[in-house]
Amino acid sequence: GHVYNTLLIANDILNHQITFLVDKESELAFSAIKAKNYPVLMQKSENIIDDIKKIAPNIIINDRLDTNEAYIKELKNQDFKVINFEDLGKGCEYADSVINAIYPEKNALPNHYFGQEYFILRDEFILSEEKIVTSEVKNILITFGGVDPNNYTEKIIRTINQYCNEKNIAITIIAGFGYASYDSIKGYKNVIIKRNISNISDYMLQADLIFTSAGRTVYEVASIGTPAVVLAQNEREMTHFFASAEYGFSNLGLGYEVSNENIMIEFLSLVNSFEKRKHMSNLMKKQDLKLGRTRVHKLIQDLIQD
Repeated sequence: GHVYNTLLIANDILNHQITFLVDKESELAFSAIKAKNYPVLMQKSENIIDDIKKIAPNIIINDRLDTNEAYIKELKNQDFKVINFEDLGKGCEYADSVINAIYPEKNALPNHYFGQEYFILRDEFILSEEKIVTSEVKNILITFGGVDPNNYTEKIIRTINQYCNEKNIAITIIAGFGYASYDSIKGYKNVIIKRNISNISDYMLQADLIFTSAGRTVYEVASIGTPAVVLAQNEREMTHFFASAEYGFSNLGLGYEVSNENIMIEFLSLVNSFEKRKHMSNLMKKQDLKLGRTRVHKLIQDLIQD
């Protein structure tokens, strides 16, 4: 998620030189960025700040979750301008700007911008048509992000596959580039498996119901308006305010704590209620998501030109 987010930011900054720096544990991120032909470096020094000093940037964009006070203060001591994404750590108080579309902030601070109106959508979602909900459920999409560490993909198939086979409902799985549990899902009948595709918006539009986790995907789903059931991968995802009934999602909480029986109950309630699914879709479509990328780009340009 962080990789895709920063790549979108980089794609929109046309008038400046960009270098990516990943920490020494982020080999997957390194490979994904390199594949897009951006200059990307892997951390070499014990302290990543030493790597940053060698690059000597004018502006640093941190997309690495919570930062600490010492890290951001040291960057500011070097006269770097600092923009942080999704930062709830102590360091966020010292950054020039903090942009946070996913996590709720407890304190309103100057130069902090948070809420779904600052989510950065990919082009395919900005350009996509919106879902028109129909009375019958014929297509299910299961997609749990780039890695799906808890293998919710298999958990959902195990729960709904027999019913879907009996009712002639198609199931499509879209697995991310880090998914490693293909062996666990090979034995299920009538399931289409797609790996790391580039046009997931098309599948979201075709689906009548989506199962997903509580990360960035919920914003992408909402931009299209397809009803969705959410299972959070971890405690941090539980704090993502947007994946809630208020915005049209059926959030079942931490997925590894939800029984297959409760998943099935919620699944059947949605399959059998056109009105419920239509209401969920309408709540999603009310959100102003397609202009978020423009807002974020303006905030970054304002700081560059300051």
